[in-house]
Amino acid sequence: MMTTSFDATLDLSILESGLEYGVDLVFEGASAAATVHVYAGPGLRGGALARITTDRALDVRWMDRFEVRSRSGGLAGPGTVLLPDSPDPKKLKSAKRLILLERLSKGEKEMILALAEERGIHGLRDGEIIEFCRLSGARVESLARLLEEDDEVRILSFSPLFLVSRSALDFLRERIIDFLARFHQGHPDRKGVEREKIAKRFGPPDKILSLVIRTLEKSGRLRSEGDLVWLADFQFLLRPEDEEVLGRLETMVYKGEFAAASLEDIRRELRLSERRLQTLLSVLTERKKIVEGKDGFLLHSKWLDDIVKTIRESGKRELTVAEFKVLTGLSRKYTIPLLEFLDEMGVTRRRGSVRDIL
Repeated sequence: MMTTSFDATLDLSILESGLEYGVDLVFEGASAAATVHVYAGPGLRGGALARITTDRALDVRWMDRFEVRSRSGGLAGPGTVLLPDSPDPKKLKSAKRLILLERLSKGEKEMILALAEERGIHGLRDGEIIEFCRLSGARVESLARLLEEDDEVRILSFSPLFLVSRSALDFLRERIIDFLARFHQGHPDRKGVEREKIAKRFGPPDKILSLVIRTLEKSGRLRSEGDLVWLADFQFLLRPEDEEVLGRLETMVYKGEFAAASLEDIRRELRLSERRLQTLLSVLTERKKIVEGKDGFLLHSKWLDDIVKTIRESGKRELTVAEFKVLTGLSRKYTIPLLEFLDEMGVTRRRGSVRDIL
């Protein structure tokens, strides 16, 4: 990592906190003029913690060794890089910096965990680790696996390696729960929040957001459907006129028999906003009145049950597309998506040009 400033520990007992010293820095046989600003006097490993600023960029990494010498040329003492490309003091306050530097001094596993926690809900990638230190990719992956075994991180992918700290996942989970609670309080007539809005609010990569939502669903704290997410204990507020609309909506889907009932047709007929329509459809889905077929087509549960019953009582062991068209009265445009949906349900199974009836 090419940089002109880095944080390090210096094995020098004469340095005093808060002071700056002009020195020459010797790194890999080359010399550079440098300024040493001491954060804390001797303590960590017997050395002082300091920010070193050089007059030219150097390729330094975590745990690189160097020497500092007084301007008179005498050897002053050795040092070890802890934080390459040191953040400006205005961006990383002293107390937090000292805690980070102490963690970075404790070895490879703690270094990777500290970096993961610093990256927070954005996650840590192998390229960032390798740029920070001189460990091989294989070594970094091995350390990441050990951290996952200790339940300190969660590995999201290996090629390339992408991980997130357990503390970041816990933090994001609670932030999402709090966000949804406040949303429901302010919008009791809306089913939930779009995932896109949650992503925009907190900014995590999709893999991390998906993981958090899945774990919240698994723990019973959250529910989702399509793009909507809501708290599991949220009670959707139905207005008196909504029940009438729900009845009309259910009737339209049933009479449409899959082919005629598109979302846009229904929305225009009932003069609903797209968001309100999705909310009411979710209510009907929860009541097991309708299911959503492939490509977004709507099927009434009773109509679908009748189709399944007819297929299974037909006495046939297999079904062609042409036979299914006659059975349902649908055109090929709608027959294929419905057959694929029945495949997903386990009612039929495709075998070449026919479907086996299961």
